[in-house]
Amino acid sequence: MGMERINLKICTGTMCYVMGGAELRAVLELLPDDIMKRISVSYSPCMGLCSDVGEPPYIQVNGKTISGVSKSNLMQILKEALNDAV
Repeated sequence: MGMERINLKICTGTMCYVMGGAELRAVLELLPDDIMKRISVSYSPCMGLCSDVGEPPYIQVNGKTISGVSKSNLMQILKEALNDAV
């Protein structure tokens, strides 16, 4: 049985970038290869979410929007998503 891939989209718009989005890419670079093989990463120049509820930076995991993502909770979010996808 193949492992399901996680689709991760990170907003790199100005507000998200300034509010910590720039650091999220660094987290991904620290992940082991076996985990990175299961994550499909894309970047959005802007998700248009700043006027919505929540605060930057925003990510989407398999289409679900998550706001206020930090380096530490990004790891937790990805672990949970990978466990759910097994």
